[in-house]
Amino acid sequence: MSYIDRNLLPDEQILFRTKKHLIIFFYPLILTIFAIYAQQYMHDNFILARVEWVPAIIILIYWSFTLLEYATSEFVVTNRRIMMREGFFIRHSTELRINSISQMNVDQNLIGQMLDYGTVSLNAFGAYDAFYLIAHPIAFQKCANEQLDKLAR
Repeated sequence: MSYIDRNLLPDEQILFRTKKHLIIFFYPLILTIFAIYAQQYMHDNFILARVEWVPAIIILIYWSFTLLEYATSEFVVTNRRIMMREGFFIRHSTELRINSISQMNVDQNLIGQMLDYGTVSLNAFGAYDAFYLIAHPIAFQKCANEQLDKLAR
């Protein structure tokens, strides 16, 4: 059971759920390819052959951190709140009542538009918070706005 599921209020229903986008694995993949070439170079060099295991350890740590970041990310719109949580070692979480949100922005670059990821920024009457590399940010914003319209009526 996830953090969000454990912290739902009575009669609160999840309307939309998403996670970090898989694009967060792009840099670890590029660094893994680089590390493979570096390790091959180090293996052929007499002096560097003693520490050829270092790139593999660095990449393993980086992949572990990225996997934990992906596994612990949750972004939810409920019928009452917006709940966002990410991170394992450095936790970043926000819970805002839908009716307290004054502005919600979605920022996407060209690649983000093609792959459907972006940054969701929330402004709740002076409190500002941003969450990066969220999958389906436009659908997230749309669901939150629909719920805000329902509460405004």
